[in-house]
Amino acid sequence: MTRVTIPKRYLVSLDEESVVLDLPESVLASLQRDYEKVKKAKGILQHKKEAMLAHLDTVRGEWE
Repeated sequence: MTRVTIPKRYLVSLDEESVVLDLPESVLASLQRDYEKVKKAKGILQHKKEAMLAHLDTVRGEWE
């Protein structure tokens, strides 16, 4: 889950079920760029997962 900090000045309403914000396009564009970076990094790490786990097993074997 991704956490996002947004200034209170954009808050329109708040209740137990939802938070309503009025965000300028520039804020949305910034959040979208940041999300794309995170999504890309997750994809890169997912593709390298097996190689990283194999390397970890090698290092563990050397320590033992």
